[in-house]
Amino acid sequence: MRIGDKVEAISRVAPELLAITELPLAPATPRFETLLRRAVLVTAIGLSSILGYLTAHALFFLFGAVFVYFIVTQRAVRLRFELPDKLFIAAFTLLFVSAVATARQPADLVPVLGFSTMLLYAPLATLFRRAAGASNSRKVADFALFGTAAGMLLAVFYTYVLGAERAGMGSAITDPIRLSNTALIIGFFAMIGAAASSGRQRFIYLLGPLMALVVIFASGSRAALVAFPILLFVGAVLLVEHKAKALAISLLLLVGFGIVAYVADLVGARSSSAMFDALSMLAGGEDPADLGTDVRFILYRAGVAAYLDAPIFGHGWGQLMQSIVPHLAPENLVHARLPHLHDDALNFGVAAGVLGLATYLVLLVLPIVSCLFSPRDSQYRTRLYGCSLLAVSYFVLGLPDTMLSFPMHNALYVVLTAMLLNYCRDERA
Repeated sequence: MRIGDKVEAISRVAPELLAITELPLAPATPRFETLLRRAVLVTAIGLSSILGYLTAHALFFLFGAVFVYFIVTQRAVRLRFELPDKLFIAAFTLLFVSAVATARQPADLVPVLGFSTMLLYAPLATLFRRAAGASNSRKVADFALFGTAAGMLLAVFYTYVLGAERAGMGSAITDPIRLSNTALIIGFFAMIGAAASSGRQRFIYLLGPLMALVVIFASGSRAALVAFPILLFVGAVLLVEHKAKALAISLLLLVGFGIVAYVADLVGARSSSAMFDALSMLAGGEDPADLGTDVRFILYRAGVAAYLDAPIFGHGWGQLMQSIVPHLAPENLVHARLPHLHDDALNFGVAAGVLGLATYLVLLVLPIVSCLFSPRDSQYRTRLYGCSLLAVSYFVLGLPDTMLSFPMHNALYVVLTAMLLNYCRDERA
């Protein structure tokens, strides 16, 4: 071909090439941004059961890195402030106002800073949205399956290698409640893969809840044991389209539940033995309440009385347990040494008054309400399940203990909400 012919051919093709370059393309994310996103996913889903209390510190560090990253790249990336961003900011503002109203000295404001991860939802959501994709729900399920397996191995190590009475007991970085609650939530997150995958391989994700059961029995957590069938019901209703299949899968998991419970009872697991003992006592007309239940009711009565003493702004987070002392009998004063009131609603109400209760309500409904306003794409069903799982699990597990009022679980709540609403969707930002 002569040079003149080549020039003429190029001149004909050039406009078409220019038009192609002007097409709207999905934004390419820099390598550092990808590493940040993977670090957040691995920390929150894959390693939270192992890291325990350190999860909050690791996530604080990563959230700060994400915030700084988007400040530096603000010309290239524009943060979006949508409904969940505004609700998280409103929730933190209510807590901060109550803290300022009750503060006696500047140090009294420090505890409320443990909730400051809610202010970093916007950059976190942007980080996830820029990598949204149709296969992300299955990726999240893979991380969750790995995270639950890691939690199970840790629980077995505590119990059968270190010889701990309850998995996590005596540990400097976790406790039986934190270990079991985290494994339970992550284990049911793995079930997202059952709906996001096809073929026989999707059934492997049912191992998530069953591995979480092993952690529950090893740690002796009865609250997590009670929450298990409730979360199973949520999964059956929202993940399975055909109700016959939902019933079959539920029965399969319940059979697995029974097998794990029986084996755990044979080896003397606390929660399993307590479950069978309670059932036998109920059948015989006896009261199955124990010391732990009695202590909780003592705290609840004192907590309600303390709330009524300061119903608007509360007593402040630093005075949470001190505020119940006037309402405890002399023989029960020792319970004021506990770190919290063993109930999320009471923790928020006594510490921050009606503003705290409003915060608690906003946080509980935030994932589901935000999901209902999200696109009806191919991942909407798994996204709705994940958001419902978050709200229901945090509510149920927060009835006898602390969840949203605990920095570690509060930070997890923020990152899991951001992940579900922005990463588990088809369209990128």
